[in-house]
Amino acid sequence: MNHKARAAIAQYHMLKQGDTVAAAVSGGADSVALLDFLCSLLDLGIVVKACHMNHCLRGEESDRDEQLVRSMCREYGVELLVKRVEVLPYTAREKLSVETAARQLRYGFFQEVAGRWNCKVATAHTLSDTAETVLLNLSRGTGLAGLCGIPPVRGGIIRPLITCTRREVEDYCWRHGLSFVTDSSNLTDDYTRNRIRHQVVPQLERVNLQVVAAIGRMGSLLREDRDYLEIQARRAAEELVREDGLDAKGLKEQHPALRGRILAALLSQRGIPYSMERIQALEQLLEDHRQVQLTGKWYGAVRRGIFRLEPASARSRPLQSQTLLKSQLEEGWVEAAEGKWLHFSVINCADYENFENISGSYLNLVVDYDRINGNILLRARQPGDRIRPAGRGCSKDLRKAFSELALLDRERLCVLADQDGVFLAEGVGIDQRVRPDGATKKLLRIALYGEAPATMKDVEGRHGK
Repeated sequence: MNHKARAAIAQYHMLKQGDTVAAAVSGGADSVALLDFLCSLLDLGIVVKACHMNHCLRGEESDRDEQLVRSMCREYGVELLVKRVEVLPYTAREKLSVETAARQLRYGFFQEVAGRWNCKVATAHTLSDTAETVLLNLSRGTGLAGLCGIPPVRGGIIRPLITCTRREVEDYCWRHGLSFVTDSSNLTDDYTRNRIRHQVVPQLERVNLQVVAAIGRMGSLLREDRDYLEIQARRAAEELVREDGLDAKGLKEQHPALRGRILAALLSQRGIPYSMERIQALEQLLEDHRQVQLTGKWYGAVRRGIFRLEPASARSRPLQSQTLLKSQLEEGWVEAAEGKWLHFSVINCADYENFENISGSYLNLVVDYDRINGNILLRARQPGDRIRPAGRGCSKDLRKAFSELALLDRERLCVLADQDGVFLAEGVGIDQRVRPDGATKKLLRIALYGEAPATMKDVEGRHGK
């Protein structure tokens, strides 16, 4: 273990002469070995300190762990910082699993330690831990980052034992006569990681006895691939910069491996939590140029060919109520609100077959032109509005329909009504009475966009604004 840990420190530039490092010591074998190992690095001239978080999850057992760490640090002459945290109330308040809550609190504590002592924090993660993490990520569905495992270095966090297996660490403890405690929760299968450790890994070892090392090699290779792709993504993003955003067309044309990383980096810069759902929503935005709400405070938008992430305050202009003359809807553009445009086109039914190959969501905004009674009022939802969604066989209050569909920014959703009432609602669809059928002669297609058209032929004059 000693040789592997020293090699990892050198390979990943974890420590240099004169550094101060705080070992995160839980009292378990891994962390006890870590503290002993760091204290043995006399040739590096480093200052070793320690920190311990008591999660208060196991009553007397948690207190026992804390006392062992205190005793060990006294014996080694190592300065120790202890913090007691009630994890369960935090878990309930933040609606998190115990594992996730404990991890968040623990890493928050590490930041406090690093700030107080101006030091790096060393955690006792091993190669076995990284293999379990990869398998856990794989079971949940992951990309390249999830297959890379636990990074040897992340900011001010270093992991000197990351190339050592748990068995090697325990052997180190026995050979050096180190006392450690066993967390009773690690012996049960109550937690997902424990089930992977106790059930999945042993089965894989029947296929390859060195499976943990094999997963470690894979992670190392994939980290190189990931780092290269991130460098390329940063270079591509720099070339796409336009005003206060990125060139939308150029971003759309990027290879998906780079485009996704560019979008993830933009989310991170704005403090918006990363998720595949948000990345996919932004990629769809590049296709249809409609705005997308990412959080209560942030939107994605494409305007005048520039892709931006904008705060909600920049898009607060409300929907503008306006009357549209039915007789003048041929190939017409209408600005409904900041970042929201509607395009109307009237199509003869003879061309209807061309539409049957278009997606249902697109057809959802195609109505029977002749069944629109009078001119069209474009507006936001009003109290009492109702709609009979085509094909659903029922009538719905529009407010409830928006709520059931969990639609965001509802006061800016477009509603189209004629003399007989609402016949189209953004996000809900068209009303049954204007649904095209075999008797339809003319179609009216309504398309939503997130930016103005490239050219406009006197929009206001054509639509009576």
